[in-house]
Amino acid sequence: MDIDMGALRALEREREISLPVLLDAIRSALHAAYLHTDHPVRDSEVLIDERTGEVAVIARERDADGVVLEEWDDTPENFGRVAASTARQVIFQRIRDLEDDAVLGTYADREDDIVSVIIQQGRYPRMVLVD
Repeated sequence: MDIDMGALRALEREREISLPVLLDAIRSALHAAYLHTDHPVRDSEVLIDERTGEVAVIARERDADGVVLEEWDDTPENFGRVAASTARQVIFQRIRDLEDDAVLGTYADREDDIVSVIIQQGRYPRMVLVD
């Protein structure tokens, strides 16, 4: 299973989202999705090759002292579909968070000031007009 790194790099340029931040969010979301599959291994991690976009779930078996006895690729067969959906949701959520932060940043220097504004919902549910 692969992630289109070219698309992520384009998103990084267009929306000014740091690629490492985006990849960390995708990794954690994919790991959460993996833990909801049949027979997940708790001691596991999701690896994303930043050059090729290849995704793998690496599972580990440890002894009582915490020493790794065995590592193996435990990527589920149908994980590509799950990964694509998860990555899309994470990217859209991150974009919304950044847009919300930008609006908040506009008024951050007004902290402790009393202001009077009118807030209206725009044409679309996520559009907010502050006057």
